[in-house]
Amino acid sequence: MNCRTLFIYSAIIALSGCVATHTEPAPNSPIISNNHQGIKMYFGLSKPTGEVISPQQWLEFETNHLAQAFEGFALVDATGYYKGSKEGSKVVTLYNATAKDLAIAQALAREYCRLFDQDSVLLVQVGVEKIQFVGKE
Repeated sequence: MNCRTLFIYSAIIALSGCVATHTEPAPNSPIISNNHQGIKMYFGLSKPTGEVISPQQWLEFETNHLAQAFEGFALVDATGYYKGSKEGSKVVTLYNATAKDLAIAQALAREYCRLFDQDSVLLVQVGVEKIQFVGKE
């Protein structure tokens, strides 16, 4: 047996007692999620009658429905087109989404349509490679 082979066998024997353990990240380290699902919700702000959903009406929906339903989400003002017409819209993005979150998003979409006489709310399920929150350090 040559020296190299002996070294490899020794290393295998020495490492065979090692066990991988799960450790929690240090308080200041980035938090990484392995949940690879996200949801994007596109809420149009125009009504079929030609009226628009007012900033106050949107804020009430945001506060009383979205913020109550989800622990965290991103909200972006956007412009979209629906049936050939330009309209203001709100895009809500939710990461770390579960099947329960999707069911809640669908219920919120139906409620939005009912409240504001909308044809639909676009829901997009997205795959996410990695989610990481990075702090100061």
